[in-house]
Amino acid sequence: MKVLFISEYFPPKIMGGGEINVNLLAKALVKNKVEVSLLTSYHPGLNRVEIVDGIKVYRTLKTAADPHSVINNLKRSIDLPKSIVKEVNKIVKKHEFDAIHFIGASIIAAPKLKKLNVPLFATIESFPALCPKGDRFYHGKKECSYNCSFFKYIFCQMNSTEIGKVRNKFYLKYNLVSLAYVYCYYRQLNRSLHYCNLIAISEYVKKILFRQSLDSKVIPNALDTKKYSLTKRQKNNNADDNDDKNKNNNANTKTRVKNNPNKINLLYLGSLTKFKGPQILLKALIGLNCHADFYGEGPLKEEMLIKIKKHNLDAQIHNPVPYSKIPEIYANADIVVFPSAWPEPFGRIAIESMAAGKPVIGSDIGAIKELITKGAGILIGSGNVNELRTAIKKLIQNPKLREKMGKIGIKAAQGYDEENTMRKIKTFYFSKQ
Repeated sequence: MKVLFISEYFPPKIMGGGEINVNLLAKALVKNKVEVSLLTSYHPGLNRVEIVDGIKVYRTLKTAADPHSVINNLKRSIDLPKSIVKEVNKIVKKHEFDAIHFIGASIIAAPKLKKLNVPLFATIESFPALCPKGDRFYHGKKECSYNCSFFKYIFCQMNSTEIGKVRNKFYLKYNLVSLAYVYCYYRQLNRSLHYCNLIAISEYVKKILFRQSLDSKVIPNALDTKKYSLTKRQKNNNADDNDDKNKNNNANTKTRVKNNPNKINLLYLGSLTKFKGPQILLKALIGLNCHADFYGEGPLKEEMLIKIKKHNLDAQIHNPVPYSKIPEIYANADIVVFPSAWPEPFGRIAIESMAAGKPVIGSDIGAIKELITKGAGILIGSGNVNELRTAIKKLIQNPKLREKMGKIGIKAAQGYDEENTMRKIKTFYFSKQ
């Protein structure tokens, strides 16, 4: 069997969970005797064509260098679809494929590739094809419950702060041309869904697709569970190595060592935006005797630093770390907090925490409630500071409960192992031949 993946980004360029998932999935397929090619974007310093872990990688697509830039995203929306069609046509002249599999926004090229008479598949791992703003936040405040129209979108956008990863500045918010352009791009993506065999990464995403009369197969994102199973000896070695190198509050290369071994260590991983909820965790810390590490960047950083100082909180904000270092970060945590305020389509942090044997506190919204199985953690109301503080207190005071939840989480995370995901994907391919 021969499969061509199309993903806007691919390691070492990681923008989200989609790139991690396709990397794990592709490697697992290669091990299972499937011939895998992957088409992705070019970035300076990388080879245009190379073999990576048995995957033939073509880095020839044009895309945005900075997804937070308005100009870059405008250029991306024009260049990416054309680039995908052009490069795929080049590749299929040399290879015959049994399946072409789109990841994320690359699905926009599906209508023009239907003529190849190759079964098309698409993993829906984010919301741009399901919401013009890409976040499914109505008015930027609550989860949207209906399919979007242009007039609903305009009404919604007037009260929002962001379009995807771009700040909703005045010239975007009230400019009819820009509003129409964003909506047209969303409609292009949305129409493309009808040309593919759809894979939803959660029951939550499947439900949204069903609302649009679209059928999909639920196959969760893949996880390298072994990567998070650090032994006690490894954890101790990490701590010894890092003892003198973390005093500058920068965790780009090494993990943090507890300042106070007698304190419970909380962990937050993710962007510092209101949608991810780090400000909720910060409020919940007031009055608690514990330490908290925040790893991430974003517009809330300065505000959070001020609050940490004002309330004299035992908390630190660290720079983001390379993905390869994340298991070490989990190893130094006692509790992981995932207080997302928006409906996550999957929630990789929750599964990684469980695989690392850490109890996780997460918001009861989107797909998070599917992942944090009974006994592996605690679900709280989205944005509810009091519920979060109570959950943290409960776990701080009960080490046996933390240990029990950790063991349950490890077992539950096994269901997301990349081998399991690969087998489900492969079976789905064959069912559509």
